[in-house]
Amino acid sequence: MIRNVVFDLGGVLVGLDLEGCRAAFAAIGLGCIGQLIDAYHPVEMMGRMEQGDLSFHETCDEMRRMTDNRTVTDKQIAGAIAAILTDIPVVKLRAVERLRRRGVRTYVLSNNNPVAMEAIRRMCTVDGRTIEDYFDGIYVSYRMHELKPSPAIFRQMMDDSGIRPEETLFIDDSERNIATARELGFGVYCPAPDEDFTPLLDSIGQSAGCEWPTGF
Repeated sequence: MIRNVVFDLGGVLVGLDLEGCRAAFAAIGLGCIGQLIDAYHPVEMMGRMEQGDLSFHETCDEMRRMTDNRTVTDKQIAGAIAAILTDIPVVKLRAVERLRRRGVRTYVLSNNNPVAMEAIRRMCTVDGRTIEDYFDGIYVSYRMHELKPSPAIFRQMMDDSGIRPEETLFIDDSERNIATARELGFGVYCPAPDEDFTPLLDSIGQSAGCEWPTGF
């Protein structure tokens, strides 16, 4: 019985452009920082920001210290970080909205940082709505002080939302995150890069009892 769907953001709902992000860092004189950017396994100060151990400004200070570039501003760094994001196709947002209309609860569980989340929030207004109009709960790593694939971040989400893994489909493009979710009892789906998985979403809740599609 699918009663809930949990979405990752980057690579699932939001398009990613890693090379564009690295080029943006190079353009502001922080090319070596750009080479540290990893959309799936954040390292160095980016990982600590996504885990909530560093604020955005503290992260910027770390970048300036590492590169001995004292002139680059927080605003420039924010622009370079946000350059990894492309867009959220409106067809995906509308598919999420249709899920909710059918009584399926929807959530976000994302390794993320405050700069990227601000950009994502703006992307979600394309239909005149806000991100909260699409999701019953939004769980992001920098607020939870945990990173996927740690089971702890999943358990925090479960405790707060009350969802049960056996009633929940988890959609993520990282095999490591998928593996943890599967071990915890979630149904899982790992979309291919740029895959349009809206037909899968539209199949959920269409039949009586919101039965699982085949293949899970």
